[in-house]
Amino acid sequence: MSSKLSFECHASQKAIDRILAQTDEERSQIIIDIFDKYFGDGIKSNPTAFRGRFRKMAASSFNFYRGSALLFYQDLKIDNDPWIAGHEAAGNIFIHGDLHAENFGTYLDNHGILNFDVNDFDEGYCGPFTWDIKRLLASLNLVAHSKGFSDKEIEQILRTCAESYLKQVDEFCQQPNNSFSLTLKNTSGAIKKILNETRIKSHVANLESMTVIEDYDRRFIRSKMIKDVDENLRQDIIKAFTSYLKTIPEYKKKRDKSSENFNYNIKDIVARSSPGIGSAGKVSYSILVEGPTETLENDIVLYMKPAQRSAISYVVKNPELDKLFEHDGLRTVLCSYAMQASTPQWLGYTTLGSIPCLVDEVTAHSEDLDWDDINDIKDILEVVTFLGQATAKIHCVADSDCVNTPGDISCLPFSIIPQHTEKTIREAIQGRDQEFINDMVQFGMIYGKLVRRDHQLFFEAFRNKHIPGLQ
Repeated sequence: MSSKLSFECHASQKAIDRILAQTDEERSQIIIDIFDKYFGDGIKSNPTAFRGRFRKMAASSFNFYRGSALLFYQDLKIDNDPWIAGHEAAGNIFIHGDLHAENFGTYLDNHGILNFDVNDFDEGYCGPFTWDIKRLLASLNLVAHSKGFSDKEIEQILRTCAESYLKQVDEFCQQPNNSFSLTLKNTSGAIKKILNETRIKSHVANLESMTVIEDYDRRFIRSKMIKDVDENLRQDIIKAFTSYLKTIPEYKKKRDKSSENFNYNIKDIVARSSPGIGSAGKVSYSILVEGPTETLENDIVLYMKPAQRSAISYVVKNPELDKLFEHDGLRTVLCSYAMQASTPQWLGYTTLGSIPCLVDEVTAHSEDLDWDDINDIKDILEVVTFLGQATAKIHCVADSDCVNTPGDISCLPFSIIPQHTEKTIREAIQGRDQEFINDMVQFGMIYGKLVRRDHQLFFEAFRNKHIPGLQ
């Protein structure tokens, strides 16, 4: 394991050049050191959970990529990005932070409209707009490679996505539309299919998958992964829930323009162990809330989960942002408001004891994009066109929802976040569209190959017990 990765490369980024110069031994040690530094405490407190997480990451290069955002941003922190150099504002917009091919899906907005959009804003922060594009294109490389597409076909897929992104940015510049969304009316193919499949799902069926009716009322099903909470923890959760309600804007507390508020009466609470790649060892809480009527078919299930620190916060140093985003639940909610034209009805945040938490509904109408049945090149090109549009949308509505921010946050911090981000992005690119697209595509091609090497190095380090704390 002493070879260096070698292939044709014209990229000028310092990050890429540095990684290309590393031997397998050097790169493997960097991966181990980063995981030990940022995951070390978690591994010590719950090694079993992290073995499970790393086992999932070891299964495929895409899973490894999903679980290693920290490595990605450590790689990019010395990125000599020409599209940001000299354009400070373009390096300081709301970005998703973990924009990969599976972080897209459906949700029902507070107007009752099904949207296809970016989801999961846990890593949301402020930084260079190019970071989201680079992370997305590298992930598309991994997906397409796993399906057996040639490098030429993969490059076509990445180019289509980048071109769609830039075209949508242009449309925002020409005719700002902060309410732009991808819905049943303007989608087709696999994206329209997932919206239609979500549309026919039942709230009652979703409730019945999680609850049972006993003594004429509804309660959660218990299992090995879903357990009761003791009385002290229950009271702490109720207290945190009361604080959470204050973070929901008043206009969202109405069922319609003429109705009264929801009752928000809690019927049941359980603790739920998380099986996710990025949530090893964490426990979230499911809260069953009485619906707007006494009938049981419209009860609501909410989740209250610990909010994690964004991987970007370790490499972006901005005291104003550190102060604004001190509470990671609030940060996640602010990023959702900043990047979604219309946020879900129940989205909010709270603190459970000393733990910052995010709260939202467990809904039947939230469905992640599934790539298993998207295998034809034409279908993939159509899908990534919509992904490019959705990515442009989250960047270009970042200054639009000022009046709708939660709780006592009356306005997003425009002193540090640029307004009219579509124009900020356009000014950074300066009309060099093809050069920009080529640069993003080239990064996605190169970094995708790097991730495949990193995955193999991680796999060997994991199975040979070289990761501290898991020996």
